[in-house]
Amino acid sequence: MLRTVLVAGLTMLVLVSGGQAYSASNSPAVGSTNWTKFVDPNEQAFTVEVPQGWTVKGGMFRLGFSDERGMVDMTSADGRINVRIGDLAVPSYVTPSQYHAREGEVYDLGAQAQMVVARYRSGPEFAVLYSHARFYQLCRNPRADADTAVSAFSVPDYLPSPVAADQSSSGQIAYRCDIAEKAAAPGGAVVFAYARTALYQNIWGVSPLVSFYAPADQADTVRAIALRSARSLRLLPQWIERQKQLDAQGLEYQRARQQQRMAALGQQVQQFEARMQAMREQVSAFERHQAAQAAQVEGFSNVLNGVTPTVDPLTGQARNVWTGPAQRYWTNGVGDVINSNSQPNASWHEIQPTQ
Repeated sequence: MLRTVLVAGLTMLVLVSGGQAYSASNSPAVGSTNWTKFVDPNEQAFTVEVPQGWTVKGGMFRLGFSDERGMVDMTSADGRINVRIGDLAVPSYVTPSQYHAREGEVYDLGAQAQMVVARYRSGPEFAVLYSHARFYQLCRNPRADADTAVSAFSVPDYLPSPVAADQSSSGQIAYRCDIAEKAAAPGGAVVFAYARTALYQNIWGVSPLVSFYAPADQADTVRAIALRSARSLRLLPQWIERQKQLDAQGLEYQRARQQQRMAALGQQVQQFEARMQAMREQVSAFERHQAAQAAQVEGFSNVLNGVTPTVDPLTGQARNVWTGPAQRYWTNGVGDVINSNSQPNASWHEIQPTQ
């Protein structure tokens, strides 16, 4: 069973988890919430408690024999609150090597898994990066203040590993911002992300991963709801046994794939590939109905590589530029690019970020 993950950039209010755990079960706000059970509709892999009356999407999505990605996305009836557990767009990662040295490069294991090359990042680093990748299109004028200081937040790993991690840590971030697409709320909104990253030899991932946005005056309530929901997630025994079989088949597939490097693809490997293509159709169906999710996948890769995609409004040319600390990008007649909040001089014109 491969693991899942990501990384850092936005410096706000980062807190390494530890000490007294935040108690959701005793929270009056959680006690007054009506709850119902959500069952994974894709593989019947898990159940999780969710607030009654909210719109709930997600499930266990499969991209390979050992590449399973769980996600539950919950939105309140008025659309002003969203809580997410896990994320389909976050892959597993493999650390750079002499054969795959470039961060952001796809590490293709065929039907077993799809990973991305990246050096290991800690839980606090990942929480910062993930909050930026998840909320940067929604969040305007991000700012830290004393009211958004987070309580200790602790969630058990909902995809436990049979082996001990070589290195792991947890971290969280919360900050205030304005969400233009939502109804105006006094004091703006609060966004939050919690992540635990773990390194297993040269593979690393994130589990658990919890995030939300909410009106600032409801942040404590929503944090407690997110905590209770995340802690209630349970993998079903029959799925665990089925996943063990798939992991074994994945290893058999990989051995066959390695042996076929110098020869035509064997019939057994072709059968594996066909089976995995059928499994991936559920992911394709999800992505067709969630166009924003596909954009988020690209956004994660761009953030990881420090790249911002832009388009030149004068020529229509699309190009990737190195991400800078300022909000605006400028180019001149010879193709140079400057990251600056103000125009360098009259010979420069602005190019527009597309994400």
